[in-house]
Amino acid sequence: MKKIALPLALCGLALNAAAQSSVTLYGVLDTTVQHATQGGNSITRMFGTGGNQYSRLGIRGTEDLGGGLSAGFVLDAGLNVASGTGGALSADNATPGTVGGLVFNRRASLSLISRQWGELRLGRGFVPSYWNLIAFDPFGTAGAGGITNIAQSALTRVSTVQTAVRASNSVGYHLPELNGVYGELMAAVNNAPSNAATPDNGNYQGARVGYTRGDLNVAVATGRTAMANGAVSTSNLGGSYKVGAVTGSALYFTDSKNAVAGPNRSNGWMLGAKVKLGSGYIPLSYAKVTDNSATARSAHQLAIGYVHDLSKRTAVYTTYSQIRNRNGAALSGGGVTGVANATWTGMDFGIRHSF
Repeated sequence: MKKIALPLALCGLALNAAAQSSVTLYGVLDTTVQHATQGGNSITRMFGTGGNQYSRLGIRGTEDLGGGLSAGFVLDAGLNVASGTGGALSADNATPGTVGGLVFNRRASLSLISRQWGELRLGRGFVPSYWNLIAFDPFGTAGAGGITNIAQSALTRVSTVQTAVRASNSVGYHLPELNGVYGELMAAVNNAPSNAATPDNGNYQGARVGYTRGDLNVAVATGRTAMANGAVSTSNLGGSYKVGAVTGSALYFTDSKNAVAGPNRSNGWMLGAKVKLGSGYIPLSYAKVTDNSATARSAHQLAIGYVHDLSKRTAVYTTYSQIRNRNGAALSGGGVTGVANATWTGMDFGIRHSF
């Protein structure tokens, strides 16, 4: 009897330890066929990075350390389902990344999490200012209608830095639950020796604070990236409110780059909505961006789509988007090279599966 009791006790300890830890494999596979035209040029292409949600493959895990403290990690790799390639990654926050194999370019982080004090996060992940674009854009920044076509376009200064979306080598702090108040601080370094010419090249600091209660969500965010030819600063303010089947949203964004001659500032806004309809929803938005060039170049984007849920994990969707360029602007939503003062149109047809 004693010989049986010891193994049973050990099994009980092992099961108890397993209950305190978890590791999950997750992912999104999203592939789109897009037809785009601008200035007499056209293209029909397939891209598997995502037209409704960005394709990814990830692993996340947590371990309960006791006393309300836990450890966690996330490894999140961008994918192109159409070609099977991985995403691009900027390791130093200053130079562009290259496309390779399975690279955890979306997020790679290790955390200590306290229910009382919040989360300390180290590694790579979204910068605070990008979270507002995700939260308040009805298209979630993905596909032909994504707000990044405007808010991180060639008319903006933030488009010139590698930290527009994510930062590597970062330390972040996330507030715990505080009666609807949420927030984040982040600092990231270039991981390169400092010198007189570029003392802080690639270093980033950013913050975000917001409030959510019931159907209301509002947040403000800002970020600054030091570069050899002038620091880039970006800020935005967004909000959303749900009334019945409609969730309306608004976003204002501005950025600047110091020590630069010529156009060095831009600002813009977006109004949008998500309308619940049957087994899906209709996302729609209208946005504008303007820079401070001599002609005040500007572009307007109108986008509308429909997402139909076939199940909790699978959906089909379509999006129509149009970018109208004015005063010398030449923005393009992708596929074809931008042509000054020409209108870009894009139509997405895709399928998305998550697991």
